Amino acid sequence: MKKLGVTLLVLCLAVAAGYCDRVYYRAADGSWASIEAPVEDGRLQIEIGPQIAPGGEAILVVDKPEWMVLDDTTPPELSGLKVNGTSRPSSTDTLALGCLTSDTAEVIVGIKDDNNPISAADARFSLTGAPGAEVDVDTSGLGPPKTSGRLMAKMSGLKAGTYDGVLKLTDMAPLGNARSWPVSFTVVGISVSDDMQSISLANSAGGFSFEPGLSKQIALPVGMQLYLTGTLGGWVYPLELTDVAVIEDTAEAKTVLIKSTRLQDDKQEPVADGRARIEYELTIRPDTPCLLVTSRLYNIGENEADGQFFWGWLPGAYFVTPTEGKQEWEGVAKDAYLDIGKVGWVWLAPRSEDKPGLVWMSDCRFSQSRFDTMILHSPSAKLKTDEFVEMQFAIGPADTPAEAEEIYNDLVERGLVPEPPAPEE
Repeated sequence: MKKLGVTLLVLCLAVAAGYCDRVYYRAADGSWASIEAPVEDGRLQIEIGPQIAPGGEAILVVDKPEWMVLDDTTPPELSGLKVNGTSRPSSTDTLALGCLTSDTAEVIVGIKDDNNPISAADARFSLTGAPGAEVDVDTSGLGPPKTSGRLMAKMSGLKAGTYDGVLKLTDMAPLGNARSWPVSFTVVGISVSDDMQSISLANSAGGFSFEPGLSKQIALPVGMQLYLTGTLGGWVYPLELTDVAVIEDTAEAKTVLIKSTRLQDDKQEPVADGRARIEYELTIRPDTPCLLVTSRLYNIGENEADGQFFWGWLPGAYFVTPTEGKQEWEGVAKDAYLDIGKVGWVWLAPRSEDKPGLVWMSDCRFSQSRFDTMILHSPSAKLKTDEFVEMQFAIGPADTPAEAEEIYNDLVERGLVPEPPAPEE
């Protein structure tokens, strides 16, 4: 009980000037009761017994404000949300701020509580993993005696990409009922790291990113990696990016051109300079959730060489094509690569319920790998110096095959994805 006695002594000294003569305590059954606490020599005199300190712990309220509701066990709730002056839905589980189009944002959160005011001192709005971003939080709209109010957060220094954070609120009940909401939003655009080895892109679907590497390259917002494997006198992958430039930055489209002549092979050994160059054009647009990709493999050597590449290796619970419908994987069972053909699009079903599916669209040839993953193949050609093979595709989230087909038809109609040639009779 020594620790308890020290705690009570501190409480007594803190409230001595208030001349409180009633102390509230929480009983063993969770209800609240009160006792008289006379003031003698500037101190409250409280006799602690099992009734006040069940289990050896006492929860006391001295100098109780008129607005305080003791019997309160529910945390605050959200009553509204505005982002840059526009109202957005505020759910009971998450705080989804949507897509932002600039490097600054103002977020106003409406808050209410059934019983007690919200603590301004304990309110938190913060971002995680956001170097360079600043958050200025105004909690002056919270606090007693009102049980509702608002919190305002001004964010600045936001770069293109996806962001996560947390909003935490606590009421001013004796037990301080607290609740947290995950915060998420996307800043539309393209940003390039200072060393030009990492590129972030974001649109309405979320964040895409690019890094060089044998199995890195494009990271998709559904948590998968999509990467190019080239062959030109041997396997080639980007080891280091040698040139990165944003070549279009308009309201209609934003495009970054990425080049690499510093390559590695499938053993992660450097490839001698002067053999090949890999290029990627990555485009985001406000009118589609997809990432638009144009990739090229150049022969920059002195001699003619056979060149081709493929993108892979995307998994799924199963896949759907417009020609064959739903299909199960067979590559592992047959230990073979199986041709799907130039079908225009494939939809990869999600392997978990919390993720959407993927639609992958191109005029090039799809196939199953022997690892039950999807591959997209470029044309192959004999390349003279400075000649290249090229592939275009678009990829993005789609919840159903019907949505996948709708996205594909829209992109084809607008000339953003080429249709495959009609099959020969």
